[in-house]
Amino acid sequence: MSGVIMDNLDKDVEKISKGLSEKQDNFDSVMGLVRSTVREAAQVITMAHNGETGAASKRLESAYKMVNELGRYGDEFAYQARQAYQEYAEARIFLGIKVDHEIPSCASVGVDQESYLMGLMDVVGELKRELVEALSSNNPKYAKYCHSMMLKIFDSTRSLRFAEAVLQGFRKKQDVARIQIESASSDLLHLGK
Repeated sequence: MSGVIMDNLDKDVEKISKGLSEKQDNFDSVMGLVRSTVREAAQVITMAHNGETGAASKRLESAYKMVNELGRYGDEFAYQARQAYQEYAEARIFLGIKVDHEIPSCASVGVDQESYLMGLMDVVGELKRELVEALSSNNPKYAKYCHSMMLKIFDSTRSLRFAEAVLQGFRKKQDVARIQIESASSDLLHLGK
């Protein structure tokens, strides 16, 4: 009888091991896609800052394909994929502001709502960088445009107050965005003197 029990146990463990091996392979694939998406999104933002918007758009397409591939894994590794979605959203929104002079909608970005909001908050920092560069290049008109977009993002999200468990990390990003906007406002104020 103990031989039958051991055979059943061995079969169970083997079956479990096979399932976990498949899960490990999926996890490894997800993490590779996350790293690649984050790198692509960072390149998109750098290229956009450097005025290479055509090249940035092509890189964004590559990042979009990776985001879609991540979606194939469903919710199983949603926590791990969140960073890639946020970084992609940030790159997509920032490039939309630079090229199309508008803030892309959540639906057009194509990520979940939380990732969209987190990416949106991070764009404020990219706009602050653009504003500082515009001021150092003696382009006050563009600096004011960047400031207006920063304010538009912040004002549209100001009323969002949710528990950390509902929208993890958002309040901190809001606070950072507020500080960046205050600094940008000060920079513009000194421009007028």
